[in-house]
Amino acid sequence: MKNFSEFVAAHKEKIYEQAEKNTQRNAQGHTVISRSDPWFYEDEWDEYYKELTAHDNSTQRSMVR
Repeated sequence: MKNFSEFVAAHKEKIYEQAEKNTQRNAQGHTVISRSDPWFYEDEWDEYYKELTAHDNSTQRSMVR
């Protein structure tokens, strides 16, 4: 494989299958991060999210904690 995009193209089904196995969903079928996942409490993106929503009032976004 010359590069990553070729690798992904060649193994797309396997990658998707593994991603689905690792994806948690709620009762409505939405992708969720469980409260027990360490990433749930990651705060690196909080400032960026605040800036993004402050500059873009045309799109509704929600974050559930």
